[in-house]
Amino acid sequence: GTVPFRSGRFYNVGSEWYFAVRRGIDQGPYKSKQDARAALSSYINDQLSFERHLEESRGGLSLQNTY
Repeated sequence: GTVPFRSGRFYNVGSEWYFAVRRGIDQGPYKSKQDARAALSSYINDQLSFERHLEESRGGLSLQNTY
């Protein structure tokens, strides 16, 4: 298939936009880079919320303090 052009977190394949994530699969397609940016913001907020919930369910242990 077509090799996507990548420059940072956002990239496009034809007219469809995606964003890359460190954990998991890239997200998309979106109609515009602006839509991809908005989706990335939501994705980050969801991940932070999940990590806070996980921390609370473990009795307040921070993931950062477990290494």
